[in-house]
This record gives sequence, C-alpha cells and structure tokens, in this order.
Amino acid sequence: MEKLFGTDGIRGIANQFPLTPEFVTHIGSAIGEALRRDHARPVALIGRDTRLSGAMIENALAAGLMAQGFDTLHVGVLTTPGIAFLTRTLGARCGIAISASHNPFDYNGIKVFGADGFKVPDESENRIETIAHSRRDDEPHAFIGSIGQRRDDQTPITNYLDFLLAAVHRQPILRGKRVVIDCNNGATFDLAPRVLRELGADVILLNDQPDGVNINRGYDALEPRLLRETVLRARADLGVQFDGDGDRAVLVDERGNYVDGDFVLAILARDFKTRGKFAERGNAVVSTVMANIGLEKSLNEIGVTMERTAVGDRWVADRMCALGALLGGEQSGHIILFDGGHTTGDGLYTALRVADVLARSGKTLAALAACMTRYPQVLVNVRVPRKPPLDQFPPIQEQVERTRAVLGEARILLRYSGTENLARVMIEGQDAAVIEREANAIAAVIQQTIT
Repeated sequence: MEKLFGTDGIRGIANQFPLTPEFVTHIGSAIGEALRRDHARPVALIGRDTRLSGAMIENALAAGLMAQGFDTLHVGVLTTPGIAFLTRTLGARCGIAISASHNPFDYNGIKVFGADGFKVPDESENRIETIAHSRRDDEPHAFIGSIGQRRDDQTPITNYLDFLLAAVHRQPILRGKRVVIDCNNGATFDLAPRVLRELGADVILLNDQPDGVNINRGYDALEPRLLRETVLRARADLGVQFDGDGDRAVLVDERGNYVDGDFVLAILARDFKTRGKFAERGNAVVSTVMANIGLEKSLNEIGVTMERTAVGDRWVADRMCALGALLGGEQSGHIILFDGGHTTGDGLYTALRVADVLARSGKTLAALAACMTRYPQVLVNVRVPRKPPLDQFPPIQEQVERTRAVLGEARILLRYSGTENLARVMIEGQDAAVIEREANAIAAVIQQTIT
C-alpha cells in the first residue's frame, strides 16, 4: 500500500496519482468514514490556496465527503492557518486545506485538521489511507436522503480577520510604518494587506496578482531577495514574505538583513520572558534539528531551554503540547504561538505579533534581532530517485566522517525532505567557505550513491 501522508499532509503533482480526481474522491470518502462520529450532520470546512488545480481537487474531495453524509462548507481562497482556526471556532467535524505550501504551482496537497484545529493524528491518517486504498467505485455510500449538501460562504473569514486584529487589540501598531509584503501570489494576497492597512501600515505589495500558475514563482524560503531589494529601495521599516498557503513568514529588517524563524523565536522568547509568560507554562521553546545553534545560545542567555524535534511543524506542535510550551517553530518561518488561542503556524499572525513587540519596545527590527548571532549554516539539496535510509550506505558515512575530521565541532545533519524527492545536507560551523565545500562534498557522494 503506497503511503499517502507525508510530514505535511498528502502532496504530489496535481492530476497525477494520488491527486487525480478519481482517487481524490476516494480520499474524501475515506476522510468522511474515518472522521465521522455521532454527528447527525457533520460538517467539513474546505478552503484552498490559489493554484490552478485547487478547484478540481476541492470538488472531488467534496463529492467523496458528501457521499459519506458530510455537509461541506467552502470558504474559497484562505490561508491554511485560517482554515484551522475556522474549523475549531465554527464547530466543524474537520477542516481541509488544499495546498502544497511553498511548492511550485503544478504541485498540490491535502491537509486535514480535526475538530480541535490541530492536524489529525497519525492513527487517523493511517485509517484514511487504508480506507482510500480499499475503496471501489461500487462501494455503498450514504442513503440518498442522507447525502451531504454543499454550501459556499466566505463570510466566516471575517471571524478569522477579527481574531488577527484582536491579537494586537485592534491598535494602530503600524501607524507611520512602511511595510513591504511579498504574498508570492498565494493565499495571503488579499487578507494580508487588508489586515496590515487596518493597523495603520503604509503597505507596498509584491506578487499579489495570482493567476493560478504564478504561485511561489521565484519563492526563496529563507533569503527573499526581491523583498530585501524593495525594503532597501523604499526605505521601509520591515518586509514580510509569505509562502503559498500563508503558514510561514520570513522577515527583512530595515537594513536589509534576513530575519528567519530562528530570529523570530529569539525575539518573541525575550518578550515572553519580560512579560512573565514562561512562568505560566514551562520555560522552554521548541524548535527542530535545523535550528541554528545561535538560537540555542540566545535562549540560554535568558534562562530558557530549547527542545529539538524532527523537521516539520506538526512535530513541533506535538512536542509543545506534551511540554505545555507556549512558543515554538522552525527556521523556515513556521512559528507556533499557543498563548492566544491558535493551534498551528500562521505567517500573518506571526508578523502581527512581531509588529506588536516593535510597537511596545520602540525598537527597530534590526535592534530586536541583535539578540541572536547566527552561526554560518549551509544547506545543500540533492535530487534523488528514492529515499532509502542514508545511514545504510558506507560511502556516504565515510564522507561524513572525513568531514567531521576536517570541521571538528561542526554540526552535520543529513535528512530527506518530507514533501519532495530531495536529500538535504546541512552543516553548521565557524567558517562559511569550509562548511559549504564540505556540504557539497557530501552531496556529491549522495548523488553518486543513490541511483
């Protein structure tokens, strides 16, 4: 049985298995069967990003869900965290975000949230997979009188907008500030400028004209060059880049420095410490094995520990729940804040929370980000045809040991992407040129070995 769910839902090339209309209908039916409880008329809330294939997948999913007796509520284009929020607050049985996040337009995906607004647990994903693979076209469904109904309604998005504004008490915290936003022609293209203007910002927009195929075109996860150039040219106070489904945010300060998720965690941790929030629930920040050692040192300076998990915001969220932690996230810009009622990473919510710290402190973003020193870190991606365990190949392990002998205390991490056929080589150390050379050496061996 082919595995459907990866680290962030089901993902693949649209109109190819498993994202063909026929099989997506089976997935919708499987979600309905796996997540149905005693609700007389359960509701599945569905939203999507701006990809060309989104409507096709949405309609197929809805057909499968309605065949299982689910009513479907369609809110149109909305960020993934917005869908998670509305799922919980509207009392839906589940929420489904149709998006491939930061991937190019020809990809798409299905992310499933439970009634609590969190991504469904592994056991639910496994059950959905099992049912979907076993589905036949002649499978019996709900009785005719129990077939679900479809409703299209974008008015619930107002509830999410109100939640975002309430997070900063609807105060004009960005009055007099010039903010550049790069929406990457994704799900934030309308909502982000509306929210920031409501808070007083002078907004300059980039990539806010989605046409179905230009989502994430030119997207650079950690070093958005167009955003940087625009911030400097416009003499803006800050810039914010969102990915296609709006669950990530990477910032640029007024000097053109990149402010990734590690810096944001360091900034927010200091604000939490100052306001006594860590005393409420735990004294830890959760991040991943990709987090820069500079973040760990910055947190230690204020007496806060850092817990590391596997890469993926769901693992961060799970660990936060286990620890009772309020703050966690990833270098890539997934920041999770449990102190305000949210359940998942939200790029726009993150930007507002950082803006609130700026307003209350009276400092610039560059001044706030000075609380962390970033150690040189190199990430090299290698396209691979398959994903066997990397530690089973002696040539790869031998090259890693040679690299350790050269670099000494440097941190080396080898892993696969959870959403693409990529092996990732990350090295962190003192000398940028040397670690880049060594990362490329390991990458070359991986490329030669895995065929």
